[in-house]
Amino acid sequence: MSPAPTRTPAPPRRLVAPAAALAAATGLLVLAPAPAHAVPLVVDRFDETHTESFDAPLEGCLPAGDVGSVTLTEHSVGTVVKAGRTLVVRGTSAYDFRMTLPDGRSVRGDLDRDRYTFVLAPPHHAVESADSVDERTVYAADGTPVGTLTIKERRRAVYEDANANGMPDPGEVTVDHGGFTLTCG
Repeated sequence: MSPAPTRTPAPPRRLVAPAAALAAATGLLVLAPAPAHAVPLVVDRFDETHTESFDAPLEGCLPAGDVGSVTLTEHSVGTVVKAGRTLVVRGTSAYDFRMTLPDGRSVRGDLDRDRYTFVLAPPHHAVESADSVDERTVYAADGTPVGTLTIKERRRAVYEDANANGMPDPGEVTVDHGGFTLTCG
């Protein structure tokens, strides 16, 4: 493993806002608008955990073809706030990443966290902001640390959600700024 930082295109990452938060957001948006003189404030909190298992490579730090068995547990907490017809989802997701390779090597997440904010203002204006850090250690079959992986990602997007699906689609994005760094050590 080389200690030199490497820049690669961003791999597909997990969804920034948990499904329950976005589902709650969608439900809140269909409520009737409040009169101009009284803007109700609705605050819901979410706290959810789920685990997935799948096979995958280790995002560029291991030789091509090194695919391991992954168990990923996500714990997300945050708030959904509705003020009038404007909606704000803010939260943090922490991940427990564990990978086992066929030759006995393993990878464990040390720090893996996403912080995100999603704002939706009528009729379809949306702003997304997400910051992620993911630090992992690679272990030999005997448990000795033999390398590291660090992913840092930042994304800011503004879009007009013309089809109201909660996702930026082609032609809807007006600002998309981000950075991604993958470092193997």
